[in-house]
This record gives sequence, C-alpha cells and structure tokens, in this order.
Amino acid sequence: MNSRVTLDKLPLAKKSKFIPANQLRTWRGSLAETGGTLAVVTGTFALLHPGNLTAIREAARQASHVALIVHPDGSTTADSSSATAEGAGQPSAAVRLELAEHLRAVSAVSTCALARAEETLEQWRPFTLVHCLKQNSGDAITTSARRLASRVVDIAPIAGCFTADIQKAIRNRQTPVAVPEAALAPQPTLHDLEQFLNSDTGGRPACNAMRSIAGRPLVTVNGCFDILHLGHARLLALARARGARLLVLVNDDDSVRRYKGAGHPVFPIRFRLLALNALEAVSYTYPFAGDNPLELLALIKPDIHIKGGSFEETRVEDERRLVESWGGRLEIVPLVPGFSSSAIVGRMAQTQRPTTDDRRQTSDEENVTGQLLGGGQPEVYH
Repeated sequence: MNSRVTLDKLPLAKKSKFIPANQLRTWRGSLAETGGTLAVVTGTFALLHPGNLTAIREAARQASHVALIVHPDGSTTADSSSATAEGAGQPSAAVRLELAEHLRAVSAVSTCALARAEETLEQWRPFTLVHCLKQNSGDAITTSARRLASRVVDIAPIAGCFTADIQKAIRNRQTPVAVPEAALAPQPTLHDLEQFLNSDTGGRPACNAMRSIAGRPLVTVNGCFDILHLGHARLLALARARGARLLVLVNDDDSVRRYKGAGHPVFPIRFRLLALNALEAVSYTYPFAGDNPLELLALIKPDIHIKGGSFEETRVEDERRLVESWGGRLEIVPLVPGFSSSAIVGRMAQTQRPTTDDRRQTSDEENVTGQLLGGGQPEVYH
C-alpha cells in the first residue's frame, strides 16, 4: 500500500501574516478601529531560542496583537553577536519571515531596509516595544523603535540562551543547553495526555468526542524537533490541516542522543516541547522515551499518523501495522530540500566564515522560500 502523499493532495497554507511595507498603515488602521493594541518585537529570528520566544510571550501579555520586525539580510545585531551570520550560517530573511508566521502568538510579520527603519516604524504607531536588554540597541531598527514606541518594556536576558551562547555550547559539546526553569514547558504527565484526549477545554469539545461525533480526525507526528526550522513548521502545518487537532510526540533527550549521537540534542526536551507549543499548528505535545512511539500510539489511536519523507517506508512498518489495526492510516509526506536540524548544528559548530557549502545552503533556502511566498508548493521536511 502506497501511503506517500503527493503535494497536489495537500492543502494550501493559511493566509499569510506577512505585511508588505505598502500595507502597514492600512493594517495598523484596521487594528485601531477594532480597539486592538500592538506590541512589537525586533530581531533577526535566525533561531527560535529561549530569548526571543520569551520576548514574544511578554509582547502577547502587553497587547492584543504582536508584530515581529525581522532584520533584513546582512544584519547581525540581534544579540550583540555576529555568530548568526558567520558560524551559524544565518537563513535568508525570507526564510526567517516564513518561520515567524507559524508562531501562534504573532499576528503580523514584516521587515524593512535599515535605511528606511524610521519611515517603516512610523506606520506601526502606536505600539509597545518589547526589547531584551542583551540585544544590541544601536542598530537602526531598534534605535528607531525605541524612539517611536509609546512605551518600552525592557526584559532581562535569559542567561546562556542567545545565539552566540548556543553556538558556543554546541562547539564545546555542552549540550543540552542549560535553559532556566522559567523558559521551560511543564513536564507533562500521562494524566495530562488523557485530559487532552478526553476533557472539554476552552469551550471546545474533547478531542476524542470530536472524532467520534463530528468525524474530525486526530493527527499525530513524531520526531526530535531539536532546532525548529522552516521544514518542521511546514510539515506540522500540513499535518494539522489533515485533521482537527495535531498531537506531536517528541523524543526525549536520551532517545535523541542514541539516535543522533554525542552533542545532541541541543535543547532539552522541556524547551523543545515549549517551542513546538508556540507553533500555531500544534494542539499538544508529549514526550516519549523509547526509540519509537508505538506504546503511545496504541494509547492515543490517531486517525492519521504522519511521517516526514526522511523515513523509509520499511522502517515505519511497525507503526503502519499498528495504526491500521484500528482503522487509521500512516502517511509519509515528502521533504523540503535544504532544511535540516543536523545541518544547522553542523554550521553552528564552525568557527570560520561561511564556506561555499554554507552559501549554497542559503541559496537553496532562498529558492525554496521564493516558491513558498510565490504560491508554489515545495516539498516538506521532517
């Protein structure tokens, strides 16, 4: 049985959150008419790390809507470090914008040339700026944002959790990164999982009730999801579109280490859960300790279980047989070329300027994202 899903059978992504410069004033005016308030966070967003995710959560507490202003290509000022542009091989602005659009708390994303920062930010007013004290405040975007903001909320940095810190930890094999408790998700229990499946929450019927009464499928995906990238985000968005809710099963630290080797994972399981929960597509996350999620799948009984195209069909035969035993199905979704957590870790471990391979990788990312923003349907990576 062929369970590979071709891209013409996959639903298109939801409406973009990207706001072009010529539509900023209109978008801000519409928000004001409805009484909405705006908080702005600026940065490169080269990685979704504890620092910028904390800033985004604070922005969501400060206002009804959050906008991210993503620094343009060539900017290396997000955390007072050039690591994102040199050792880390910073993704193109188009890739960073696309990834930011998948964040649940974010209502709008945009960018601007450094030379037009003041002109662009003027159109966002009034807004609250949420700014991490470790960020470089001297770049044109941040300087203009601080001057034009109605209010500035400075937040303390999360020690050891910015891009340069993470790169250093990778180079020194001091991983998983030591993430403070405040930036970690609670450790879920089996009781929490059962509540997700069987309890009504926020006025919504229980997950299992939706399946039996309304025929709304429950979809599962499993993987390491160590450093979230655009391929992950696209896969999860497409998986969510296959059903009503998406449950992501995540390898714990020991199983990642067995599977990927020393130096992995970069982020501990509780941060990986938190980062995944920040994505709009994800309904719930739960860790598993073994080399496969068979035990959890038997408990959850998903209607659809999705694997990324990096998995050979023969390697997932046990999962297929199990899911099909209660009438579910396993689907394998193809890859987006050019996106890999392992490749990101490899580039961050470098200390020199980008190699020819790094530059080729960036070119691949720009080509893929050009297809995304231009309406094409590239492959999806897990």
